[in-house]
Amino acid sequence: MHVRGDGEDKWRRLGARILPVFTGDRLPCTIEECNEVVRSCLRSSEQLDQVWPEIHGILRMGMASVVRILYRQCNVAPQYEPRASAQTVAMPSAALLCECARMDVVVDALAGVWELVFSHVLPTIEGVFLPLVQFGVATNGARSLCVRNAVLLHFRDSIVVPLLPALDEGARTLWRAAWLPSCVHMMTVLAALNPSDRGQFYQTARALSCMLQT
Repeated sequence: MHVRGDGEDKWRRLGARILPVFTGDRLPCTIEECNEVVRSCLRSSEQLDQVWPEIHGILRMGMASVVRILYRQCNVAPQYEPRASAQTVAMPSAALLCECARMDVVVDALAGVWELVFSHVLPTIEGVFLPLVQFGVATNGARSLCVRNAVLLHFRDSIVVPLLPALDEGARTLWRAAWLPSCVHMMTVLAALNPSDRGQFYQTARALSCMLQT
């Protein structure tokens, strides 16, 4: 952990309040109450540059909940990655989902969780961590990583990247699928996180966008 004693407890309590949002539930308290918890966490942190690892830890656990939703919507039991050590938590694997569910079912479920993340999780998390602006830690050092981009990057790396093969196959074979508009939106938003990159995210976003015109 990056903060000790009372600070650790405050971050754990904050995470417990936030994590239900990733399953589509509402916060168990008001945004203003969460803001005050965040302020308390920031005041308890020994160094403000140690705050972001705590935020990333919360987002990793939140995205694990989103992966579990993917499995549930595909009607298969979650498959877990091997634990790095006895002290780490076993995390469900989005990559393994493609081995136990049909591609069209996986992509349809992915479109559904994107709507959850973009319309519910993202604005809620941004509101909760608004006090980062007050404390001057709204961005993560030289990378200028804000809370919004942090949420999107965790979604991209833990969920979308492992499922890109399914999206690419869908771009070739399921061009009239109902999930297409949501997936176009998802891929264009994620591709914009690194606008100078014309790699796989950009190419998949372009392929899916072209499908809208057919």
